[in-house]
Amino acid sequence: LLIVSFIQKISDVPFAIYYFRWNIVYQQTYNFCVIWDWFNYTAMTVSLQLVCWCSLERHLFIFHSQMMKTKGFLILFHYIPMIICLSYTPIFYFRYIFFPTSCTNTWDYTTIYCGGACYSYYDAVLGTFDWLFNYGLPTMIIIFANPLIFCRILWQKINRQRPVQWSRQRRMIIQLSFIALLYLLFMAPQVIVGSMQTLWGVDFLYDVQADYFYYIVYFINQLLPFVIIGSLPRTHKKLIQLMKHIKLFLRHKTQVHPLVTTVDGSNRVTIIAVH
Repeated sequence: LLIVSFIQKISDVPFAIYYFRWNIVYQQTYNFCVIWDWFNYTAMTVSLQLVCWCSLERHLFIFHSQMMKTKGFLILFHYIPMIICLSYTPIFYFRYIFFPTSCTNTWDYTTIYCGGACYSYYDAVLGTFDWLFNYGLPTMIIIFANPLIFCRILWQKINRQRPVQWSRQRRMIIQLSFIALLYLLFMAPQVIVGSMQTLWGVDFLYDVQADYFYYIVYFINQLLPFVIIGSLPRTHKKLIQLMKHIKLFLRHKTQVHPLVTTVDGSNRVTIIAVH
């Protein structure tokens, strides 16, 4: 997730900031728009699907930990899904953004992402599939899979079944819960409205979607590194120690010394010198 977030920061966010400042895309060319759209769609969806699978995978690591220790199950339920998440989305968007079949990309350089790929507006079947399968389904899984972990833990505790040593997984649960909260707050509104637009009409909450929901998703990219790093072991202690070292350094660097001078041989003027 951090790698995908970094790629998005260097490939998508700078051009978005340029558009926010000048109200026009960085380069008014066909190639720039098609590449920018591909980077944006890919990075956003890959992050979403990775969080989606991690939400499901936590259930396996917590409730079927012995099974996940075997090499075969680890490859089947960890590495293969990760490879699919990282490869499916770039291929899908490369196919339908660079080589659309049912329409022709017409770019608007005064709109963010040059107006978007044409299939999302003119191909009802593909556009609906994109919103519902690539965005909607992962978002719904994230929303429901993470609370379900706590429900299953409480259910096993109440029924006194075999004990689950979930304390070892607590850090991962907390980390994933905060990440899921980011997507719930900043991604879910866009996905829900976009899905409704493909099903019931483009005019549904169009102004809200265009003016707000398309932009708040950037909070995910900006906050994700802090959420991941902040939930790592002993990070809080290290941050506190770092702040203490910084304060100590500044305190030693900035010292106050009285400087006494004599004016006309009688009047003393005390000057505070700061070093």
